[in-house]
Amino acid sequence: MEAVRVYADVHGLSPEAWEEIRATMPFDQAVYKDRVLAVDFEGHYIDVEPFLNDVARLLDEGGWGKLDYIDQIDYALTRYVITKDGWKAKEVLVDNVVEGVHQESGV
Repeated sequence: MEAVRVYADVHGLSPEAWEEIRATMPFDQAVYKDRVLAVDFEGHYIDVEPFLNDVARLLDEGGWGKLDYIDQIDYALTRYVITKDGWKAKEVLVDNVVEGVHQESGV
């Protein structure tokens, strides 16, 4: 099992901002299209805060994003919300997220 999973969607990045972020981004799996960046990462522990700082700094006015950092070893989820003003982190109980998905899917 990999140590962490990271899923992110960022809306409101110019092509120039994408080029700058791409140069230092800690993720090897990312898709950028129509001013939207999507990240899907599974691997070793990484520090996402420098990436979050860069994204917040480079977002368009009105741009926004979210990033979920799932620690699969410690069974913990940190949800980051990103705006032009910066980012905020919130610890989320993994069981609550999984239970919500089960309820939505009818499983």
